[in-house]
Amino acid sequence: MQEQKKIKIVGSNPFTSKSGMEPKVFLGREKELEIFYNQLERARNKYFNHFIILGDWGVGKTTLLKEYKKITQTQGLLTSFVSIREYTERELLSPTVQLITHIPRNLPVKFEKLKKFSQFLNGLGITLPVIGGGIQFKDKERFKGDPQLLLLDALLKLWDELKTEVKIILVLLDDVHNYQHIPEFLTLLKNVLSDEEVIKKTGFLFVLSSTYKGWSQFMEKNHPIGRYFIPIVRLKNLEKPKVWEILDRTLEGTGVSFGDGVKEMIFEYTEGHPFQLQVLCEYLYENQVEGKVRTDSFESALNRTLEDLGDIMLDYLYNLASEKEKEVLKVMAKIYEVTDHNRLLKQCINRNIISNKSPFSALLNRLVKKELIIKTERGNYKLPNRIFAEYISRRS
Repeated sequence: MQEQKKIKIVGSNPFTSKSGMEPKVFLGREKELEIFYNQLERARNKYFNHFIILGDWGVGKTTLLKEYKKITQTQGLLTSFVSIREYTERELLSPTVQLITHIPRNLPVKFEKLKKFSQFLNGLGITLPVIGGGIQFKDKERFKGDPQLLLLDALLKLWDELKTEVKIILVLLDDVHNYQHIPEFLTLLKNVLSDEEVIKKTGFLFVLSSTYKGWSQFMEKNHPIGRYFIPIVRLKNLEKPKVWEILDRTLEGTGVSFGDGVKEMIFEYTEGHPFQLQVLCEYLYENQVEGKVRTDSFESALNRTLEDLGDIMLDYLYNLASEKEKEVLKVMAKIYEVTDHNRLLKQCINRNIISNKSPFSALLNRLVKKELIIKTERGNYKLPNRIFAEYISRRS
């Protein structure tokens, strides 16, 4: 009787490319964690340095904030995580109300402990959302006071309700670049956190996150907002050894392995970008055969990754370019390395994209302004990442 071949059982896909889902393994942010531990220790001694995390889209800002939350609550402290929605209107009341309702709502405490605070809000015509739903104004015109004073009073009253519970309340504000149309609100927030009563009577520690572009207006020399929220934690892509370790630890217990050649290609194309890493590896995992993922399955996974990232962001970015600018991007995608102005000019002339008299410097400056290319130093340019270069090349 012929012996049946054993079927290899593999686990469910451990990679998490969907928005809001945290990676299975958190590694490679040791310096960023050290900064947080230092600021937390200072906060225990009543020195509160409210600081900010900066990084490009998908580099792991939200993941790091959630790691901060985990650390803090493991130590018995309270944490509130608030995702900032995009504001297009210029008035300051709506973002103020979002904070004074969502900070308490997202704290891991029973609602009964916030009765006095809830009564305070009800007196202003604001309902604290407990389960689901959004903020409700019983009478939006009822509150006609100063939003800064409203936020100040709210933080003081919230602390008064919880001061017997903890010495520190960590408030994590994710995506504060969504305040870019009302930068005055960040001034309002700074003023409140700088208020003598807040400093002496409360224990709030605020940590913000933003994209570089969203925070750029505050990076000018001596800007009061840029000076206040420090240190600035700048998130970069993960280093190669950490990427390999993340892959190995994520795959533990799944019955699936990635060959060294596959891992080399993963780093080559993602360059350690955390979100791109999760998307690509999710598709690679689906391509396993008998628990092995080999290099011959890489191309199909990369194609699906580019499709997903195109839908999420790359299509939008690429379509910011004019037709002539797109042709220049294609030249840069084929080179994909730091390239000086003269070499790019020569390549574009040879391909009849521009003439000798074309204002090439102005074209490159437009691409830089649109964040489609990076100016690394005077006269040198490159595409933001390998995935974008691959995406452009495949549209040729």
